[in-house]
Amino acid sequence: MNTYKVLLPLVVHTEDGSYAQGETFQKEFSVEDERTNLQSGLLEIVPSEWKVTGSSRVCETDPGDTFTHAFTLGEQELLVGVHIEAVQPAEPEKPARTRRKKED
Repeated sequence: MNTYKVLLPLVVHTEDGSYAQGETFQKEFSVEDERTNLQSGLLEIVPSEWKVTGSSRVCETDPGDTFTHAFTLGEQELLVGVHIEAVQPAEPEKPARTRRKKED
């Protein structure tokens, strides 16, 4: 699944909601539907973070390092699991709780 940004002054309707120009959303398109939406100029893929897991460089990035790129679903089918993996965003740290001393 990719995150997409609406480029044209139109509203894009999905099962999850409606998105106007400049807004982003996640959607599970087919490879063909994604290609059509990208080629028409309606949408663009929002870049995401990836880690090189294979032994070859990907997007000028060494194995073990991370990089940001907007891969199409077709490219992901070829690369994920063999050469790259998606990097999940880190969970925000919860502030440490401090105990207050009970006042008598």
